[in-house]
Amino acid sequence: MTAQLQEIQQALKSMVLTYIDAQKINIEASYDTKVNAAETNIRIIANKRLPFLIYDLMKQLHVLEAIEFESTEASVQYVVQVIASMTNFGDIWDQCLLKWGKRSAAQVTIQNLFELFDDIKTNFDTLSGFTHQPAK
Repeated sequence: MTAQLQEIQQALKSMVLTYIDAQKINIEASYDTKVNAAETNIRIIANKRLPFLIYDLMKQLHVLEAIEFESTEASVQYVVQVIASMTNFGDIWDQCLLKWGKRSAAQVTIQNLFELFDDIKTNFDTLSGFTHQPAK
């Protein structure tokens, strides 16, 4: 597995784990709009923006032509399936990255993936800050 593919896979794993950790935080008592918005943003990133972005990347890298996926429904489960494909079919992913990954559209999509990773971390920091606030 190339370093770039490992970096992409690690970012995807981190986003999925961040989503899972965010689901464990109880914000029912929060009246803070920033906290509620952060929770909503995390769900949207994990279940909508990330699956569509990774689908777009796979399309640009022609991975979809080489690997058949069971589910195409946009969800965090789809992202988990993609992560597994990177492990199980690393050679195919590497070949596709080497052949198509240097194109500007693929580079922009990869950059967007890492920006999305930063977004989910920022939202999680906001959300997790709520759990560290002292009780009034």
